[in-house]
This record gives sequence, C-alpha cells and structure tokens, in this order.
Amino acid sequence: MADKKILICDDEPDMADFLMVALEAEGYQVETAASSDAIVAKLKESAPDLILLDMGMPGINPDTPAMDVRNKTKTKAKILIMTGRDLEHEKKGKGLSGADGALQKGTGMDELVGKVKEFLP
Repeated sequence: MADKKILICDDEPDMADFLMVALEAEGYQVETAASSDAIVAKLKESAPDLILLDMGMPGINPDTPAMDVRNKTKTKAKILIMTGRDLEHEKKGKGLSGADGALQKGTGMDELVGKVKEFLP
C-alpha cells in the first residue's frame, strides 16, 4: 500500500491531521491541502490515487465540488467526497457529480478505511 497516495482536502486542520494519521497507519502515503489553491498546487506536484475532498472547501464550488476540482486540475484520481450535509439529499442532486463516492463526515474510522480500501485495493 505504500505506493498508494491520498490527498486529503479539508480546511479543518484537526480533521485533516486525524485522517492523515489514521491513513498513514494503514500504510498509505498522505498529503493534505487546506484550500483550492493548495489542491491545484499539490496536483501539479504529484498524482494521488485518491482525493478525500471536503464538500465545504474554500475556493471550491460547494454545489459540485468534485466537478470543480476536476475542471481546475484535470485530475483522473478517484474522488471521495466527505460531507457534513445530508448525504441522501446530496445523492439526489448534483452535489456528488464527478465524485466516485461519498461519506458522511463523522463516519467511524473503520468505515472510512474500508471505503478507502474499496477504492485502493
């Protein structure tokens, strides 16, 4: 798994650090980005296998965050949206357009790691 790279995009430092520590413990290479500009810069430097994207990132369209990141960066990485919003409501709208999956923020770490392993076997 050490060859699998994850970019955590979250503007809450405590959340990003928590996720980074947990995923590094699983053997993933992890970087973080706290803004739209940081996401663009990180994706110019390296190509992660998976992007964990907070739906409320500064500088990212909150209505279609995955599509916004894809349009700004042309990334082919899988994108897993993390949202504090009602996930069922988002599934019915365009909020998850361009994303490969979604998780409710506050989901247990076991569920998060399981979802990541689905995307990065």
